[in-house]
Amino acid sequence: MKNKSILNKVILFILFIALISTTNNIIKNYLINNGIDDYNIHLAFNIISKSILGLVSFMVAKRLDLIQLGGLSKTKPKKLWLVIFPLLFLVLLNIDSLDSIPNFSILNISLLVIYCIVIGISEELSLRSVLLPLISKYFGNNRKAQIKAVFISALIFGFLHLINFDKGIYGEIAQLFFATFIGIMFGALLLVIKRVYPLIIIHAIIDFVAKLDSINKPVKAMVYNPMDINDSILTILITLPCLIYGLYIIKKQVPVTN
Repeated sequence: MKNKSILNKVILFILFIALISTTNNIIKNYLINNGIDDYNIHLAFNIISKSILGLVSFMVAKRLDLIQLGGLSKTKPKKLWLVIFPLLFLVLLNIDSLDSIPNFSILNISLLVIYCIVIGISEELSLRSVLLPLISKYFGNNRKAQIKAVFISALIFGFLHLINFDKGIYGEIAQLFFATFIGIMFGALLLVIKRVYPLIIIHAIIDFVAKLDSINKPVKAMVYNPMDINDSILTILITLPCLIYGLYIIKKQVPVTN
């Protein structure tokens, strides 16, 4: 009965995340269809949407007593050197992928900074501070259960990226693998570091670099951006080190007893 209750909470929370993403897409398309294509307006709306997700995730983590495994306790972070690789690798990868950095104002850059911080908070709290510990509880909350939770929560993270469906079939497949690989790496890091805020910080930095070339571009031009099969395969291959690094952390760094 206890496991059924936990499973219901997992399902409800996944549906909540999906609802937020779907609502966000509906409003975004409504704005575009009505000629509202301004970058700053869409960014401001996304900040509100992600803030709601982050706030609800924090409240759920506290309500369901997920603070410890969710990385929200006052525990001193451990082995912070482990975040160096994902930070450098993904930042350099995103720098290499930039088309060009357009002209921007202080307002543009400020909104982008706020947006990326909110993304880091909302996605790490929802995936790492709620779903991961909830799934771990379902399986028994021991080391084996926590590792299962890392993989399952990462796969959920990957599938949630399909809601947008704005990159064509090959692009969506690449998104699924890309997000899952990163989810495994970040989930494994949480098991070792014990705090979620370092993941929030590096997540925000990585997203900021990745979105620099979208500043002030018409939103409509970026809504549907299909990827061909070659780019899809390349994306999966170049993000494969994230999966490998995550597996290394699980095998070599996650304590045998928690």
